[in-house]
Formats: sequence, structure tokens, C-alpha cells
Amino acid sequence: MKILSKFFGKKNPLDVPMEKLKESRIKLEYQIQKIENDINGIEKEITLLFDKAKVARSKSEELTIATKIKTLNQKKESLKKVHAQLNKQLMVVNNLIIIKENEELLKGTPTWKMLRNMSPEELETKLAEMQFDVYKFNEGLETTLRITNQAMETGVDFEDDEIEEIMKTIHAVKEGELDPENATKKVDEKAEKNRRIFE
Repeated sequence: MKILSKFFGKKNPLDVPMEKLKESRIKLEYQIQKIENDINGIEKEITLLFDKAKVARSKSEELTIATKIKTLNQKKESLKKVHAQLNKQLMVVNNLIIIKENEELLKGTPTWKMLRNMSPEELETKLAEMQFDVYKFNEGLETTLRITNQAMETGVDFEDDEIEEIMKTIHAVKEGELDPENATKKVDEKAEKNRRIFE
């Protein structure tokens, strides 16, 4: 893990000026807010697509909409992973700020000596509490969907459980069993469940 070296280079994290730490915190908070806005935007897009699916006139049109929903859902899951990583970085920086704010009280204590004797990597591990690997930033990026025109035209079934689940949800929307907002939540919950299985 190299969260601190990414921001502060090779110097000991305890020697990083407070101003630099606070600047890094502001940048991280901005990035986190931006991703949250992007996720909210994607959820609105998915809701609109389910609304559009209510008036779809053919299986081909439904399949096109389901594919778009799958792609957006995968993008959202990828953003959620990045969001979690950025929050991990923010936690490390915030914990370091707390240490720096209490530096005068800590100096001369066994705790301070222990912190000073740690390597940057060891210190970072303690600050981050080893919850997950920050290098998995781009893991789970949306996959390329390959659906042929012939399959769409003939209504051939796809060996794609996610598309099949979305299609069922589209039909539930069309039958009035679900409204578009609840349909959006349903596919999100399914994607979240699958993500946890493969973590």
C-alpha cells in the first residue's frame, strides 16, 4: 500500500506539514463528492430507462434497454469501488492529521517513539487498518457487451444472468408490478449482492 507516498513522496509521513495534509484532505473530499454525484446521475439514468421500457414495443427494444441498464449498473459498481478506495485514503490522511494535531502531547511518550520507529509502510498499514487493497482501483471496470444484431432480431436467449434479471424487471415495470425507481433499486441490490460474492 502506498497511499501516503502517492501524496507526499518518500518522506516520513510524520514529517509532512499540516498544510500539505489538509490540502490533500480537501482534494480527496472533492473527488469523493464528484463520484457521489456521478453515481446519483447514473441512478437517475437507470430509472429513466426503466420508465422508457414501459412502452417498449418489442423484445429487441427491451433487450437494448436492458443492455444499457447493465452497462450503467456496471459503471456504477466500478465507481463505488473507487469511492471506497478514496474513503480509505481519506481515513489515512485524517488519522495522520489527528496525530499531527496531538504531536506536542505525544512527543516523549512510548506511542510517539513507536510511531517514529515505524517505516512509512508500517505506519500507513496502521492508519488504514488493512481493510482492503488500495491497488484495486480499476478492478471491476465495466465489461464490453457483445450482443449481435442477429440475436437481437431473432430473440435468441442469452447466457447472461444479469441481462435476464434486468429483462424480468423490465417486464415487471411494464405490468405495473414495479415502478421505475423501485426497479432501479432492485437491479442495484442484485449487483451489490453479486459484487460481495466475488470479493
